[in-house]
Amino acid sequence: MEPKLTRRDFSEKLAFGSFWTAVGASVAGMLRLLKPAVMPEASTRVKLGHPDESPPGTERYFPEHNLFVFSEGAGIHAISAICPHLGCIVKQLPEGRFECPCHGSRFNAAGEVFAGPAPSGLPWIEIRRAPNGVLYADTAVTVPAGTQWSRA
Repeated sequence: MEPKLTRRDFSEKLAFGSFWTAVGASVAGMLRLLKPAVMPEASTRVKLGHPDESPPGTERYFPEHNLFVFSEGAGIHAISAICPHLGCIVKQLPEGRFECPCHGSRFNAAGEVFAGPAPSGLPWIEIRRAPNGVLYADTAVTVPAGTQWSRA
């Protein structure tokens, strides 16, 4: 027959259990500090190069940033390749238009929607020139359609 657990024995086991629970929680908290809670995100800035590297009439696509960059006589502009419907990546058609392969939205060369379920056109992205003369596009900053970085 097992000895009966007394109140004193029960309180002692409860105290030791509470102590080791507190120690375990403290150690877990300290180990959690070794891994940062905030992970760095990828930069939204895209280096486009010097304006001379994009003569008028050139088009470039930056697949890692889903960005189309067009150089025209008056300036340079950038259009996002992310469809505003559900975030699919649009493809450029030979005639300069864009098409979303997911749900069939179609956009003209200026990124304006003319067919499909997309609620709005493709966003235009801000282009700025750094002090060293290099052009950058910031995919987190949209501008009104038709906004260009001027060569002048």
